[in-house]
Amino acid sequence: MFTLTPIRLSLTLLALTLSLAACNEQTTQPLNQTPTMASTLEAEDQQAALYDQADSLWYLENERAKRLADGESPTSLMQTTPLPTLQTKREPGDYSFTSPPTPPVSRAGQLLNLPDPGSVPRFTVTGLQWPAQVGDLSISMWAQDKLAAFSLTIDDNHVQDHAFWYEMAEQYGWKWTWFLIANQIGWSSADHWGHWQRALDQGHELQSHGQTHLCDALFYTFREYRQSQVEIERQLANAQVRTLAYPFGMHTDKRGSPCEPLTSERTKNSRAEAAKYFLAGRDVYGALSHPAKLDYMKVPSVSSARNFFNPQAAWAYFDSVFNPASANYRTWYVVHYHNLPNDTAKNEVRQVLAYLQTVEDKVWIAPFTQVAKYGQEYASAKLVNLQKTANSVSFELKDQMNDLWFNQPLTLKLRLPDGWSGVLTVEQQAVNRQVRTLAYQGGVYALFEVIPDRGVVTVKY
Repeated sequence: MFTLTPIRLSLTLLALTLSLAACNEQTTQPLNQTPTMASTLEAEDQQAALYDQADSLWYLENERAKRLADGESPTSLMQTTPLPTLQTKREPGDYSFTSPPTPPVSRAGQLLNLPDPGSVPRFTVTGLQWPAQVGDLSISMWAQDKLAAFSLTIDDNHVQDHAFWYEMAEQYGWKWTWFLIANQIGWSSADHWGHWQRALDQGHELQSHGQTHLCDALFYTFREYRQSQVEIERQLANAQVRTLAYPFGMHTDKRGSPCEPLTSERTKNSRAEAAKYFLAGRDVYGALSHPAKLDYMKVPSVSSARNFFNPQAAWAYFDSVFNPASANYRTWYVVHYHNLPNDTAKNEVRQVLAYLQTVEDKVWIAPFTQVAKYGQEYASAKLVNLQKTANSVSFELKDQMNDLWFNQPLTLKLRLPDGWSGVLTVEQQAVNRQVRTLAYQGGVYALFEVIPDRGVVTVKY
C-alpha cells in the first residue's frame, strides 16, 4: 500500500493551501480592491477546513499502511476482532435476496426534511417568549428554552482519540456525534465495530460520513449514502443513522486528499439524493446561518472551532449567537473535528468546552441529530384544538415532520396565575410529562416538553 511520507504530506498540503489562497484571491475580491480583514480570515478558514479533511484522510491512510507493514491483515483478524452479531445473519441453505430496510416514505404533511427556504425566513426570530395571559402558551425555539444551540461533531474513524473525547464527555456531561466512514471499520484491531459500539452505549451519536468517503469509483452517490446507513445499523445494536456529514463537504472538494483523482459526477455529493435517506446533512463550510433560513440538508459547521473566540470573524464568532443585532442571533452553532494530533489541538478543544460551560444556562448543548430534529419540528409546529378552563389547558401539538423519525420533544411555556403555588401536572395521552416552574418579572410560568403528533396534552394547575 502506498504510504505518504511526512515530507510529501507537507508538500501536498502546502500546495493545497496555495491553491486555495489563489482561488480565494481571484473570486472573493475585485482586482483593484484590498481584501478586508474579515474576508481574508474567512478565506483562511475555508483553506484550513480543506486542510483538516485532507490531513485526516492521509493520516488514516498512513496508519493502515503501517499496520500492513507490521503484518496485520484482514485475514488474520477475522477470527479475533470482536464484532456485534449481525441481525441479518443468513442461515445455511438460504440463497434469497434480502433487501435493505427502507427509510420512511414522505406523505402529505409528513416530511423527512424541510426544503431549503432560500432567502425567505420560516419564522420571525425574537428573544425568549413570555406569554402575557394566564393559560397562554409559547413553543420554545430551542430545548429547555435556551437562547441558542450547539453541537460538537467528529469526522472519520479516529479511534485513537476516543479516550480524550470520553474524558471530556464525562467531565461536562455532554454527548458528541461521530460521523463514520463505514467501509473502513472492522478490518483492524485498531478500528473495529466494538470501539463504536462502546461509543453508542455511552450515549453518543454515530451517523454517516459515507460508505467510502466518496473514495471508490465503483460507488455511485446513492450507494455511498444508502449503504453506509444500512451497514452501520446492521453492525451496531440500537444504531439509528438519520444524518449525514457530506464527504469533502457539499461541493465535494477533494483537493489535497488521497481521493483527488476521482472526479466523476457519480462520486460527488448531491443534496437531492441525501434528502431521500437522511433528515439532515452537515457541510464543512463554517459560515453560520440565520436560524430561520437554515437549510437542514446543508448545515454549516466550523472546522476545529476556528475563530470561535474572534469577534472579527462574524461568520464563526460564537458570542454572535447572543447578539440581537447579529444575523447569527439564536442560531445553531456546529463544529467538527478530525484527528487531534497533539496536546495543542486537545487544549484548544478544552478551551472551547470550558467556555461553553460558562454559558450553558443559555445554550442547549446536544448531539447533531437531536438538534436537527428539534429545529425542523419547531419550524413547522403549531398548536391546535386549544381549550381553556379556570385551572387547565388542553391542546394538540402538530408539525409537518415524519412521525417515524421525528420524536424529539419540544419545550413549551405556559403562563400560570400570578402568585400561583400548588399542584401542577402535564399529561399527553395519559402519559405524565415532567414539568417545572420559573418566575420572570413577577409572572409565574410552567416549562414542559411535548412530542409533536402524539395526542392531546392536558395541563392542570
